[in-house]
Amino acid sequence: MTDTNPRESRPTDTEQRSARRSTGGPSLSMTPFHVAGIGFLFVGFALAVYQGLQQFEFVSAVSWITWTHIHFVTIGAFTQLVFGTLPQLAARKLERPGPSTPALGVVFLGLNGALLLAWYGRAYGEPLLFDVGLGTIWLLTAWLFAVVFAMVLRSEGWRARNPTIGFYLLSPFVYLIGLTFAFGLYSRGWDVPGGWYGLREAHVHANAWGFLGLAAIGTLYDLFPRFVGAELYSDRLKRISFPLFALGIVPLVVGPVLGMGKTVTAVGLVLYAAGYVLYMYTIVRTYRAGTPNGTALSVLVAQVWILGPASFAPFILFGVPLGIPEPWIETGALHFFFLGWALPIALAGSLLVARSLEWFPGAAGGDGGEGRTEGLVPATHLPSVVGPRSVLAWNLAVLAIGIGFFYQDQSWSALLHGSGFAVLLGLWGYYLFKIVEQRWAVRARASPA
Repeated sequence: MTDTNPRESRPTDTEQRSARRSTGGPSLSMTPFHVAGIGFLFVGFALAVYQGLQQFEFVSAVSWITWTHIHFVTIGAFTQLVFGTLPQLAARKLERPGPSTPALGVVFLGLNGALLLAWYGRAYGEPLLFDVGLGTIWLLTAWLFAVVFAMVLRSEGWRARNPTIGFYLLSPFVYLIGLTFAFGLYSRGWDVPGGWYGLREAHVHANAWGFLGLAAIGTLYDLFPRFVGAELYSDRLKRISFPLFALGIVPLVVGPVLGMGKTVTAVGLVLYAAGYVLYMYTIVRTYRAGTPNGTALSVLVAQVWILGPASFAPFILFGVPLGIPEPWIETGALHFFFLGWALPIALAGSLLVARSLEWFPGAAGGDGGEGRTEGLVPATHLPSVVGPRSVLAWNLAVLAIGIGFFYQDQSWSALLHGSGFAVLLGLWGYYLFKIVEQRWAVRARASPA
C-alpha cells in the first residue's frame, strides 16, 4: 500500500491562475433577478427625481420617499443582483451545479413579493405585512446561504478554501443578522442596551458593510482584474484581508446593539478598515498594471465611499463635537455609501449583465453556454458609459449632496444639494439608457437573420 496525502493534489497558484485564464472568466446567465434589479434602478431613479423636486417644494412632500429611495437601490436592486449572480459565480468557482430553474423561479417570486409587502407595511403603517415580508426575505436569504454552503461541502477542499467563497458565505450570513434586527427596529420595539438607534446602526452595518460590501468585495477581487486585462496584484493580500473583514464585521454589528461603541464597535471598525486598506491597495495596484477604462475607473473610485461613514465614526463614538447634529451626519454619511459606492457598482454590474447572451434557464454554474457568452466581463470591447470627466462629476456630486445634508440649516445648502442631485440624476439616467441600449444590441446580434 502507498499512503497518499490529499494535500499533494492541490494545484499550485500558477496552475490555478492558468485555469482561470483558460475558462475566460465566470459565465453568467441573465436571470429574472437581474431584470428586476435593473427595474429597481429605474424606480430608484424616478424616486430620486421626485426627492429632488421635493427639496425645492415643487411637489408635495411624501414621508417615505427617502427611505424607499435608499432601500429600492440597496435592498432592491443590489439584493436582486446578488441573488442572481452569487450562486452562479460560486458554482463556477467550486465547479458544482447551481440552483435548479424551478428553485430560482420560486425564490424570485418570493423575494419580490416579500420586498413589496415589507415596503408597503413600512410605508403605510401595517406591521403585520412588514413582518410577513421581512420574514420571507429572511428565509430566502437562509436559502441563499444554504445553497453556497452545500456547494462548499461537495467541492474539493482547496476550492472551498478560496477567500472569495468565504466572502460569499459570510455575506448572506451577516444579512440574516441585519434582517433580524429590522424586526426590532419597526414592528417589535426591542429593548436592547444600545436602544433604538443602536439597533438601527447595527442593521445598517450588517446590511451595508456586511451583506452588500462583502459580496461586492469577494466578486471584485475576482472580476476587477478582467476589467483592466491584468492579473490580481496579490493573492496573498487577498487571503490576509478576508479574516480581517470577518473579524471586523462581527463587532461592527454587535457593538451598537450592546451600546458599546467605544470598545466593541471601535475594534470592529479598525479590523474592517484594515482589511479594506489591503483590498484597496490590491485593487489600485491591479488597476495601474492594466489598461484603464471608464467602467473600471468608476468602480475603482466608488470603493472610496464605502468607508465614507467610517470617517465620521470616531467623532460620534468618542463624542467629539463637530458642530453638526448627529442625525444630519448619519444621513449625509449614508448617502455617501448609497450614492457613492452602492449605486455605481449596481449600475456597472447591470451594464455587464445586460450584455450576457445567456438567458434563464441557461447554465447556472455550468459550462453549457460557454460557446455563446464571453463571461460576465468580456475579454475585449468592455462596455463603458462613463469616462474620467463623468466619474469626476459623479463623485463631486456625491460630495455636494452629502455636504448639503450636513448643513441643512444654511441658506446655500439647498443650492449645493440641488445641483449635486441634478448632475447625479443626469448621469444616472444616461447610464440606464445605455444599459437598455446594450441589451437591445445583444438581443439583435443573437436573433437569427
